[in-house]
Amino acid sequence: MNRVRGFSLVELMVAITLALIVTAGVISVFVGSRSAFEATSGTAALTDGGRFALNFISNSVRGAGYMACTTAPNMQGILNAGSPLAYGFNEALQGFEAVGTGPGPGYGVALVPVGDTSTGDWVGGLDPALTTSTNPPVQNNDVLVARSTLPNAQTVYVSTILDGASSFTVNAPGSLAVGQLAVISDCTKGVVFQISGLNPVTHNAGGFPGNSTAIFPLSFAPGSQVTPVDTVVYYIGVGADGDGALFALDLNAGLNPGGGFIASELVPDIEAMQILYGLDTTKTQQVTEYVTANLVPDFNTVMSVKVALLAASAPGSAHPTGGKTYNLLGTLVTAPNDTRARQVFEETIAVRNALP
Repeated sequence: MNRVRGFSLVELMVAITLALIVTAGVISVFVGSRSAFEATSGTAALTDGGRFALNFISNSVRGAGYMACTTAPNMQGILNAGSPLAYGFNEALQGFEAVGTGPGPGYGVALVPVGDTSTGDWVGGLDPALTTSTNPPVQNNDVLVARSTLPNAQTVYVSTILDGASSFTVNAPGSLAVGQLAVISDCTKGVVFQISGLNPVTHNAGGFPGNSTAIFPLSFAPGSQVTPVDTVVYYIGVGADGDGALFALDLNAGLNPGGGFIASELVPDIEAMQILYGLDTTKTQQVTEYVTANLVPDFNTVMSVKVALLAASAPGSAHPTGGKTYNLLGTLVTAPNDTRARQVFEETIAVRNALP
């Protein structure tokens, strides 16, 4: 009778060893594939984030100063004295320079960013609308303000208007709404006001921010254009994930509940922003120098804006970088020693409508 034999101890050990080798190989392939996937997806998210952030800013800068069919320097207003940041529609752009961040000096990105309410951390101070925001800016980052006709708003045309009257009629309501800030323009001049009623459009005194008078300081004729206007502030704040993010503080043409600005996160994982403004100092219609916001004598003379952003991927997308330093328009920014991939995104944006 044949005996039924099992594995010997040596055979069992050999089989276990081979199984461990195969398992280690499978795990190695899995870990490598996962690392490659995280690196690829992190790079893709990093690229998209930087591109989206620049797209938001560049669209606003290109359109800054466009007020119906004229430009910001031609603006007057009948609004009550309010925040210069919100209602300074006679300037297409405005900026706030972070202390110690001009070309040459440098700083480190905080591993855990915190909103900064100290106005002293920006040259010349920071508008209270930003320091009292639900999400204030992060220290060491520049702030950019753009004012223009509300994007994608429909232009309407004056049908009947009388000097000294507190109302006028338009051909259609278009994008206008009660409480909104709007501009009326005949393409050579314009007045910013708050709409207190529609059909006809009224601009009575009172309300928020309210008109100081119901009488326009300038005369307009039928055919003049009317559009809503807006102020948007771009800055780096603390995002929903606790990391830096690009934020927009939007006046939304005066329609926000209770008036004032509302902060919204636009693009996550944007850790730093530096801005320079191009000036024509030789009156040749060409940019001859780029300066920080505190050195701009008149923002309506800015011909172009340079914006540099430092974007980061999600954690785990790269090996520890050892605190790599990045150049943002001459400002050296040192990143934390973590496992994020990073890239600088830079663009020079022409200002089309700032000059009269």
